[in-house]
Amino acid sequence: MEHTVAENRIILSTPKEPSPATSTFRGFRPPTSNTTYTPNQFFDVVIPHFSRGVVRIVGYLIRKTLGWCDANGNPQEEQIEASYSELEHKAGVSRDMIRSALDDALSSHILECVREGRPKLAHDAGQSALYALNWSGAAYTTRPAEFRGFFEGDGNRTDIPNEFFDVVIPNEPLSVIKVVGSVIRHSIGFQTKHGRRRHQVALSFQHIQNYARIGSRSDLAKAVRTALEKNYIIRVADGVFSHRFDERRSATYALRWSDSLIGQKIAPAVDQSEKQTSNGQISEPVDQSEIQTSIKTKPGNEIINRQPAADTQLAQRLIAIGFSEKTAAKLIREHRPQVIEEQIAWLPLRAPARSPAGLLRRAIEQGWPAPLKLRATQVLSTSGWEFARCFYAAYGGNRGEPVNEPSPHEAQVAEVFVERLVRASGGENTPAEWGRVIGQMAREQRNPFPSLQLAIRQLGDGYLVRVEKQRLHTQLVTITERREQHEQTNRAAWLTWLKEQQVEMQRSSPDDYARFTAKRERERVELVADPKPWARRVLDHFDTETAQMHAFREFFGLPDFWQWDADFNSQSFQTNA
Repeated sequence: MEHTVAENRIILSTPKEPSPATSTFRGFRPPTSNTTYTPNQFFDVVIPHFSRGVVRIVGYLIRKTLGWCDANGNPQEEQIEASYSELEHKAGVSRDMIRSALDDALSSHILECVREGRPKLAHDAGQSALYALNWSGAAYTTRPAEFRGFFEGDGNRTDIPNEFFDVVIPNEPLSVIKVVGSVIRHSIGFQTKHGRRRHQVALSFQHIQNYARIGSRSDLAKAVRTALEKNYIIRVADGVFSHRFDERRSATYALRWSDSLIGQKIAPAVDQSEKQTSNGQISEPVDQSEIQTSIKTKPGNEIINRQPAADTQLAQRLIAIGFSEKTAAKLIREHRPQVIEEQIAWLPLRAPARSPAGLLRRAIEQGWPAPLKLRATQVLSTSGWEFARCFYAAYGGNRGEPVNEPSPHEAQVAEVFVERLVRASGGENTPAEWGRVIGQMAREQRNPFPSLQLAIRQLGDGYLVRVEKQRLHTQLVTITERREQHEQTNRAAWLTWLKEQQVEMQRSSPDDYARFTAKRERERVELVADPKPWARRVLDHFDTETAQMHAFREFFGLPDFWQWDADFNSQSFQTNA
């Protein structure tokens, strides 16, 4: 990148167009066909915050599912089978990194494992794992800590050229993927109210670095240069850095389209605002639609329903930290007061070394989560925290008071599992005991699991079933004992009811009752004449009240004890009592 100085301005000159030999890629096909209807959170959450392996696996899954839809826009396959060989050769993930990338994607709620894989053995053909994108009905978010799955509501998706998934993601370093993804997200990823999408966007180095979370500016410069040389993007207009605010201008980038839709420098789109901020913020169209994005702006003609006094107080707090009045007003205009106040409260916990204002601004604009110290305090003494402590104690063979403290993330993972166990156990809550059981199980494996998260993934389902079976067994034993006690208590009342029915039958149906007594006499004669030993025992019991009531009930089809209890007993047995 060449720099020239003219009238106190630094002009970033556009490099020469790459020669045909530099890259065989001739640009993205226009997004009118051959596209994948991609969740915007793939650009806002996955690409900036996760490893290249996670990005490539998730991108491959998006391409395989959302890239093939029916006439109604529904994926033809919502789940795909993926072998390690397929992920290695088609998704571009090295074999030794596949497992860790899958674990990260699963633990971060990006993917869900529908079916575990099984290796091929001597007498077992094996089984490929079955994965699916994880969807969530929760509100749209760009924060990884709040992400529970891709937003499944209307909107918040963009038709992305298939070449981004087929060419860029499987073959390029993560930094290049981030640069191209930033241009895609902030150009065709925004739609105006009239249906137009931007083809170009003013992006400063700082904004690409903040959005894509690229740590080094030299790495960013190298990635931009590679993206230009390989025809993934073009620089439409040069950027200008000047000490004068009105002369500053961010460089304008666009995707390289195969039909030369944007093959030369062109003027900004009609709907695009030309106003640039002092640090090169992305310029948003005035007519931007209501589709949620990670860039929160307020058009100038929008009526903002806020309390002026509250804004003034918040602005004064920002100015006291070191912001200018203009910057403070801009932050208040573009971000919710609650977000700003949270980040101000968390600032002392972040221990800014040199520039508190700069760190606070990045935290507000990038939506940083609560500091680790605060999150550790929030999970302290929770069920998940206790479970994780006891897990590691049992794993280490410590039967006494646990020594190690789990991380906030481990406590959160354990908290979700404990909630499942509470439901499976019918309300019992013994996280310490459960943690020690899982820790001991992990310790006894042929290849022990030192990770709580991995142990829950491998052993959690089996232990969950075990806890539920134990609850059902205990419930069955309890109900059986209660039924026996209930029958002993109410059997006399049932026999009294049968006697009343016998008296009523003698009065109302004497002929039927005469047939019943005749049948009983024939049975008595047969028993007397039968020489078998068991006949004598039956005859001894034949004339008891219990035997007589039983014969009477069966002859006239009257209810047994439990049917009578359900239909006639005012204090019938209740299973849930």
